[in-house]
Amino acid sequence: MAVDASPDLDAAETVEDEAAAVTPLSILEALLFVGLPGGRPLGSRVAAGLMRGVTPAEVDDLARELAGRFRANNCPYEVVTREDGWVMRLRDDFARLGNVLESRARMVRLDDESLEMLALVAWHQPVPRDRLVELGCDARPATLRQLVRRGLLELRRPAEGAAGEPTYHTTSRFLEVFGLTSLDDLPDPAEPPA
Repeated sequence: MAVDASPDLDAAETVEDEAAAVTPLSILEALLFVGLPGGRPLGSRVAAGLMRGVTPAEVDDLARELAGRFRANNCPYEVVTREDGWVMRLRDDFARLGNVLESRARMVRLDDESLEMLALVAWHQPVPRDRLVELGCDARPATLRQLVRRGLLELRRPAEGAAGEPTYHTTSRFLEVFGLTSLDDLPDPAEPPA
């Protein structure tokens, strides 16, 4: 009796796994999961612009479908409309757990280079990367990206067709981490530390 010890890999590849399929719904779910800086809502127009062949109205329909699925499955998170877009957030009955996790994540450790970069952006914003270099900061792109990922800086690009360079700005998370109410609370850079 002959035994074929090799599995039929071709047959295995033809089975489509619905859970792993890339669809407009799964793309929207991923976009909402990642979210925008500062918890800003994801607009239907923006989401549609990131997907091929999907209109803003279809994004709204997909978001409502996703919200319905989460409700039906009793998920701890929900998709809701806020202002002019959609956000994924923890349901109210799970918010306390989220607050505990968020407070642990708030502890931010920054090296000297990152602190210097944050200070220069805070005092000179809006500031393009080239200006940071002129001010004496190394302004390594990797460090800037890390500060953007951590939500301490935001990179704003000029409106389409407008002249100008992308500029860095501090965020509300920056204020929160450093215990500031507003940028007016920053010490004067010309004054020696107390």
